[in-house]
Amino acid sequence: MSSVTFNHKTYSLDQHGFLDPPEQWDENFAQGMARSLGIFAGLTEAHWRIIRYLRHKFLEEKTVPVIVLACAQNNMRLSEFRELFPTGYHRGACKIAGINYKFMYQANYWLTYETTLAREERYPLDPLGFLLDFRKWDGNFPEFMLGVMETSGTLTARHMEILKYLRKYYEQHRNIPTVYETCNSNSLTLEELHGLFPAGYRRGACRLAGLPFFT
Repeated sequence: MSSVTFNHKTYSLDQHGFLDPPEQWDENFAQGMARSLGIFAGLTEAHWRIIRYLRHKFLEEKTVPVIVLACAQNNMRLSEFRELFPTGYHRGACKIAGINYKFMYQANYWLTYETTLAREERYPLDPLGFLLDFRKWDGNFPEFMLGVMETSGTLTARHMEILKYLRKYYEQHRNIPTVYETCNSNSLTLEELHGLFPAGYRRGACRLAGLPFFT
């Protein structure tokens, strides 16, 4: 179990980073979680329409529809949905709506199965668990890797700053910066970097950034 704090209010999360117990949900959580998932401009009415829909399905019908059905029932194209929720349906919209992983798995196993399968095909990994092709990385990859690593917690804007620095450095130099270069360039202490990436520099930060293990 872990926790997250938005506007001085703390919420407990399950091992996958989803709200648990779900009764904690409120609009403050939704806004805070949205920001942590890269929706920095805040939730629009289009976002709230999907969130209210998912919560109705969750609370009243005791289910979570697959993304194709959710789009169809909201008269929305899949591309429009992805623009609203850049980290995806399962780890984006459902997470913001306060639906925990255990409920989704029990209510609709195929939801988690098809999400995991699609992403495994989209992000092929080497035997060490690192992205095979640097160019395959996108904003959804770090969340995918958190699931692969079975790491709880949520990526913040600060995490993404570090990941984008690592990617830019690698793109320019075709090499991985030393941990000291990363700290100096991002005004971080070693302790702060470890706090952000407890799995380590190479197996945490660099792995989430889609950098190879060997260069």
